Amino acid sequence: MPRARSWLVLVAVLAFTALIVGLPAGQAPLWDPNEARYMLLARDILEHGRWLVPDLRGEPYVNKPQLFFWSVAAASLPGGEVTEWTAALPAVLSSVATVAAVFAIGVRAWGLAAGTIAALALASTLGFFAVGHHGQSDVMLTAWTWWALYGLIVARRAGFTAVPLAGFYAGAAAAIMSKGPMGLIGLGAGVAAIATTDGWAGTRRLRPWLGLGVLAVLLLPWYGTYLTAHASAFVGDTVVGHYGSWVFRRGLLTRLESLWLVVYALPWTIFVIGAIAWRQRAPDAERRLVAVWTLAIWALIGLSGIHRARYLFPIYPGLALLAGECLARAGQQGGARELRAAAYAFAALAAAAAALGLSPLARQIDGEGRPWIPDTAGELGLTAALLVVTAVLAVGAARRAAFVATGLIVALGVGAVLIVEGVRYPARFARDFDVRPIAAAARALTPAGVAVPVHPDGWLTYDFYLRRPVAELDRPAVERLLAGEPRGSLIVMRKTWSELQPKAHPSWRVVTAHSVASREIVVLGGGGA
Repeated sequence: MPRARSWLVLVAVLAFTALIVGLPAGQAPLWDPNEARYMLLARDILEHGRWLVPDLRGEPYVNKPQLFFWSVAAASLPGGEVTEWTAALPAVLSSVATVAAVFAIGVRAWGLAAGTIAALALASTLGFFAVGHHGQSDVMLTAWTWWALYGLIVARRAGFTAVPLAGFYAGAAAAIMSKGPMGLIGLGAGVAAIATTDGWAGTRRLRPWLGLGVLAVLLLPWYGTYLTAHASAFVGDTVVGHYGSWVFRRGLLTRLESLWLVVYALPWTIFVIGAIAWRQRAPDAERRLVAVWTLAIWALIGLSGIHRARYLFPIYPGLALLAGECLARAGQQGGARELRAAAYAFAALAAAAAALGLSPLARQIDGEGRPWIPDTAGELGLTAALLVVTAVLAVGAARRAAFVATGLIVALGVGAVLIVEGVRYPARFARDFDVRPIAAAARALTPAGVAVPVHPDGWLTYDFYLRRPVAELDRPAVERLLAGEPRGSLIVMRKTWSELQPKAHPSWRVVTAHSVASREIVVLGGGGA
């Protein structure tokens, strides 16, 4: 019966997660060039059969391993075409798999209540929702990394036997195959976690030769193929030029941007602070292992000289586990005061968020943050009501010392808000970040196989929707092109066209114009107004 109950709870948790990350997946137009990259690689695989080394803009792509764009291609096989939905599907499944890993770790370490709250906490983390439905390899890397930790925990409990340790190394290898060297964070975190929990002598029990063997076999499709087919580009441009300089770009301030994690991990950051305050009263070896694993991942990610919000995605599961364990166990182990304080802080935050959403200040948010802000009275009222009701119920449960209920209320309430957001925000995103009208107009003027000139640069997003090569032109090249009669199309900003129009051939016209990311983009050609 307990096992059946655990399975039923897991199914319910995963269904809730699938709603949160699945509803918005593939519903908004493509914007991020990193997502476009994987979609274009998958399209090349489907159209030309280049599974091992696909092309990107006419060049062999050896910058990242193949696992993620393989998964996009596989998801697109039934329909024969890469779409926004098929590109997002591997990330959605990876998000669900990550929540399953957190559930499994929490249940094994601290019991069903801790695993359930931790899994729901992850599903309702703001940063997890914001990234988890996009076609980004970081999401798949995260799933493999946290299943690797599950293998490590099982191995540690079993005396570091070979089979679970092989599972740990297989998870790390799959993480590397998902995104490249960033997948090494699991190996580094594993060594740090075992050294801190069991001493440096314990790291010898990790059987490094077993790990090397597993990695050598599972990573062979990556390094073996790229070294065999394109050794010079892979070693010189990718390993030395790209990976080698990754740590040395920019300065300290850029690395400090990883502190945004405190915001992205809301609302559970509040309960993690409570867990930190309580931890000394009830030491726990597996809590220490999870905490060190999480901190090591955060530190390794912080080495990057480039900051992206999605880079922080692998940290959220650890914070969710710490929050879940605290809510499930601290009330009976001297942590009631910290949990009540966290519940009150959450209530204050929820009330402030509701007030902000209803205030004119929310309308001042612009850029890529704007589509996340509800813009109708009905959605605003529903979101505010959900936040206020969640806050009231959470405080009531905390006052009764029902801290498991507190965690469930917060997770389900915030999750409900995210479900509403997931249904509504894609349309707002399309309003502000849709390049499809631009691409459609340019495609109509350009024969298949002919490059579409773009100035000053063309994101890979344009490549996907144009279904034609893109030629990025500098200013002199654009001036030369405009001096002659139109042949095909040209994509530029309205401001650029206004500057160059006096010198352009009189037959050039604006065929269509569309605002994208607060900039008006025009398609020029031989027709139009």
